[in-house]
Amino acid sequence: MSQRIILIQFIHKPHYEMKTVSNMTDLLSLRGCGEESFGQLKRNIYKYTACGAWVSEDELGVTLGSIVEGVDEGTETHSLTYPFTIDQFQDALQSVEDEADEIWKATHGCEDCNMVSDFHEGLHAVNPECKTCKGEGMIF
Repeated sequence: MSQRIILIQFIHKPHYEMKTVSNMTDLLSLRGCGEESFGQLKRNIYKYTACGAWVSEDELGVTLGSIVEGVDEGTETHSLTYPFTIDQFQDALQSVEDEADEIWKATHGCEDCNMVSDFHEGLHAVNPECKTCKGEGMIF
């Protein structure tokens, strides 16, 4: 099983107790993904999320978001101020993934999808039944 699948299972099937995150050390430990530094967390969040989410930190907490490639759109930013629970962190990360997926589907259809985008004039939305892109859309 690849690391990507393991991380996604962790995001979608929480198996941890409600634990409080009071600092970065707590976050790294409670995620249970083997990260030992903020740099590793940042890399894993980007690499193992479908949307390539980003995370930033400051003394007050963390912020999560994502930029959707090919369009001038990004997700909402989700700021969590210490203390927060690991559930709140995972929920914020899932919200970023869901919103990025929605933006992608609304803007990255191929010409054969034949669906007008509500986000950007001149772009197509993804048609999940499109035979050309197989409902995956296209990368600009």
